[in-house]
Amino acid sequence: MPFVFAQEKTEEPKKKEEKSIKNDASDKPRIIMIYSTLKTDGTMTGNTGNIKTYDFRYEGMQGSPYFIDEWLFGKLISSNGVEETKTSLLKYDTFNKSLFVKRPSGDSIVIFDSQISGFVINDQSKNVSYPFIKVENLKTDGGVKPVVYLMVLYKNKSTLLKYMSKSILKANYQGAYSVDRRYDSYTDNSEYFIQKADNSLVKVRIKKNSILEKVSDSHFSPCIS
Repeated sequence: MPFVFAQEKTEEPKKKEEKSIKNDASDKPRIIMIYSTLKTDGTMTGNTGNIKTYDFRYEGMQGSPYFIDEWLFGKLISSNGVEETKTSLLKYDTFNKSLFVKRPSGDSIVIFDSQISGFVINDQSKNVSYPFIKVENLKTDGGVKPVVYLMVLYKNKSTLLKYMSKSILKANYQGAYSVDRRYDSYTDNSEYFIQKADNSLVKVRIKKNSILEKVSDSHFSPCIS
């Protein structure tokens, strides 16, 4: 449907002040456009038209879906539990729960869950390694997840695991009761679990007292921040 911009005609100054359209406390304008309906023969229907506004206050997406934004060297752990000898550039998408490997050609591929039992990402700048293990049918606040990767925070008699998950918080800047948040953003929904010696998982709050009640290993306390 074709449209035309509304243009102001040159007229003599009027005694009565014209009403102006104000932006809603923003330096980003809303552009008003008028478009007319075409007849079947392609001619305009006349001077009557519809008014449509385009709101440019939206500021896009903030945050990242990834565990770490940069490509970092790491290793894949095969489905039989053997760590590969070669290193690869890895990036883990905690929003879509997908592990990417960068190929020498510069593009990247997704590693299928059936191919690995886990992976390790190494941040050499911080001299820190992040091991992840695959867990099936994990019961989370968002429901049962068929296959996910949990980061190992600490391992001894029991293992402290972190289920890294993100969701999208939508923009909220329209309407009388909005909070004037003009962007979508990724928010952290991570959950923590204790894995017992029998491989059973118990969800815990990330508080020192809560975790110490559920583990038999007093050496967990140093890893709680």
